[in-house]
Amino acid sequence: MMNNTPAKTLRRLTDLETGSCASVARIKLDAAEEARLSELGLRPGAEIRRLHGEAGQSILIGVGDGRIGVNFDTAKRIYVF
Repeated sequence: MMNNTPAKTLRRLTDLETGSCASVARIKLDAAEEARLSELGLRPGAEIRRLHGEAGQSILIGVGDGRIGVNFDTAKRIYVF
């Protein structure tokens, strides 16, 4: 039986359009940075929304009831689908 559900595309947070929602798939940072983001609610499985951020600049994302700003280099290492 075929599944007609579209496949989720893995992409970087930097490629997510402003205003779009996604789920965090994985984070490729050192353990300390990952732990800090996890404490703020940004971890695999978290539902997020890209609120603001231009190419090459910091990105503001909504996570739960809060907001988190991440620099562009960090955002390139956060993968969403």
